[in-house]
Amino acid sequence: MATDPSAGLQGIDPGVWEELARAVNERKSGGEPDTTAEELKRHYIAEAQKFEDRGVELPQVTRSLSGAVGKWDPWEITVIGPLSVYGGIEFSGGEDWVARAEVGIKLSGKVIWSEGFNLNSKMHSVSWEKSFGVVWGKLTVGIYGDRKCLKVSGEGCYWWGRWHCAGFEETPGCFV
Repeated sequence: MATDPSAGLQGIDPGVWEELARAVNERKSGGEPDTTAEELKRHYIAEAQKFEDRGVELPQVTRSLSGAVGKWDPWEITVIGPLSVYGGIEFSGGEDWVARAEVGIKLSGKVIWSEGFNLNSKMHSVSWEKSFGVVWGKLTVGIYGDRKCLKVSGEGCYWWGRWHCAGFEETPGCFV
């Protein structure tokens, strides 16, 4: 049975939704309408209740890399409830390989944080820890092994009466 939103969101400052809506609107694609705090909160509640009804599911890669070298390749991983991580990467092979990449966190399908970065044969991974009121997580993204596989790992949590968390370690694809 789904938790009542007033109980599920107890302890969350109402201003969090305004902050999250601002973050979403700063990162939206051109032409998309603004997301309101109330709209974001409604989607979050619906996904949290749906997740509570279904029970715990394992994190899963919902969009994988093609593995094509020299092409911008997007990926996405559903972590838990309304929380997912996503990214895109362009890999240039060779002994001194380089990769141009971006990662981000989505809340109810809306980007709330993103960051671009570069990886190379000397710096093959990067990590972050982020907190956004109703979600927090740790994220490590790197390229490993002879096949130059992109690995994404960490832990993600969302608030619904208490913290609900899931660890994940996924390989969306390889470039060699």
